[in-house]
Amino acid sequence: MNEKFQAAKDRYQSVEIPPELDFVVASALREGDRRRRRRRWQGRTLASLAACCASFVLLVNASPAFASAVYQVPVLGDLARVVTVTEYSIADEERLIDVRLPAVEDTGNADLEERVNMEIQDRMDAVLEEAQARAAEDKEAFVATGGDPADFMPVVIDVDYEVKCRNSQYLSFVILKTETKASAYTEFFCYNIDLATGEDLTLQDLLGPDYREIANQVIAEEIARRSQDPDNVYFDGTNGIEGFQSIADDQPFYINEAGNPVVVFAKYEIAPGSMGQQEFEIPVPQE
Repeated sequence: MNEKFQAAKDRYQSVEIPPELDFVVASALREGDRRRRRRRWQGRTLASLAACCASFVLLVNASPAFASAVYQVPVLGDLARVVTVTEYSIADEERLIDVRLPAVEDTGNADLEERVNMEIQDRMDAVLEEAQARAAEDKEAFVATGGDPADFMPVVIDVDYEVKCRNSQYLSFVILKTETKASAYTEFFCYNIDLATGEDLTLQDLLGPDYREIANQVIAEEIARRSQDPDNVYFDGTNGIEGFQSIADDQPFYINEAGNPVVVFAKYEIAPGSMGQQEFEIPVPQE
């Protein structure tokens, strides 16, 4: 019995997986990851809305003064939303592309919506154009060095977004573009909007004039804490690779559901690639 099992196992492991199947699996995994992210966000959103509705009903029923005040407040409509406006896929000999792009609506500020939505469209058009040009160049180089065009593995390009915070004060979301060839590289574009002013929020807006010192201290302390785990490795000047020194003037960040900025560092920026993208929540100082 053991010999038969081993023979069957050897036959199974010797089967060559067609390249086309790799991309079918990759596409399925990306779609599954998208759905998981959407379910997590929808679950958190529904739970938050349920809690808010329950609190609102209790206040109205328990407090005549509150009910009277609510009655006098004009209806402002739904909260600002981030919705999918563009979604498509392209599959050919050079590229396998999945795109899901957002737009902002229901802010009550038409100028804000036009500004942000045009910026998203222009930026992502340029990003995708550059990625597709690289894919064409990769194939051309592959063929020029003797490769069979039929053996070329298309570049995988995935564009998606995640809503991080959505309330009456802030709207924060991140667009992610992942490009995969031999390995995956992700770019992220953060949008943090003050719905009252229609302006983009900065770390200084959230943390105050000492924002840089506050953020640097929190990040440095958190890196030290995480580094106590031997599996966590950060650049520290060893081998000439400088570790974290300070946030940048244009440091990417998003706002989480608690209203705190979360500073984001790209893969390889402050740690080896195996550590992936690094994020650090910076608590907003209490007045």
